[in-house]
Amino acid sequence: MKNEKVKDIIVAVLIFIIICLIIFLIVKVDKKKKEENEESKTKVTDAIQFKEEYEKLNDTVNEKNQKKYPEVNIEDDNVMKYLDVKEVLDILKDKTGVIYFGYPECPWCRNAVPVLLKAAESTGLAQIYYYNANQIKNIKEVDDDGNIIETQKEKDGYRDLLAALDSILEEYTLTDKDGNTVHTGEKRIYVPLVVFVKDGEIIAYHEATVDSQKDSYVLLNEEQTEELYNIYVENITKVQDSSCDDKC
Repeated sequence: MKNEKVKDIIVAVLIFIIICLIIFLIVKVDKKKKEENEESKTKVTDAIQFKEEYEKLNDTVNEKNQKKYPEVNIEDDNVMKYLDVKEVLDILKDKTGVIYFGYPECPWCRNAVPVLLKAAESTGLAQIYYYNANQIKNIKEVDDDGNIIETQKEKDGYRDLLAALDSILEEYTLTDKDGNTVHTGEKRIYVPLVVFVKDGEIIAYHEATVDSQKDSYVLLNEEQTEELYNIYVENITKVQDSSCDDKC
């Protein structure tokens, strides 16, 4: 009788352990699925947000010059991922990736974005990091007396960003009422700017579109598109190349 009771207890304990293991595995699998779904949801949200931000200006005009914004069409599953300034600085410090600086209202950017996304697709680049530098920069103008005045103050992190990109940035210049160039004494992130980073080192960058494009409100022609595409592909490949050295 005792043996039977012991056997019953052992069986009960084993059953209990098996049930606990099953519950543990179910919870673990469920947690993993939730994490994957959240990650997927975030990626989709970034992609859709980027698409909507740029496409909402289609068929609208720039109120300052009354020119029609260049039309862009962006895929729902594009590879754009939004970063804040700290995340951008982290990549520039010691990480690897392709960072695109631009903003929807920039006509040059609207020409560049479709080409950049096409280059990413053809090279298998999983992600392009996106930062809208327009939201953090200062804006200066020259008044009628020739004085430099600030019409928009910079936000936290802007100076850090300028310092990290210093080697590739151009001087920030203004134009007075007589058409003369006025130097501000600082540098500027002119967009579109695509920066190619490997282990915290800027191995390449490309500003604007192509030299032959003179009017940013006129879409790139086939030849210009191919030229810009080849530039992006070449530099993306440098980031992807594990054997890339100082000569890249």
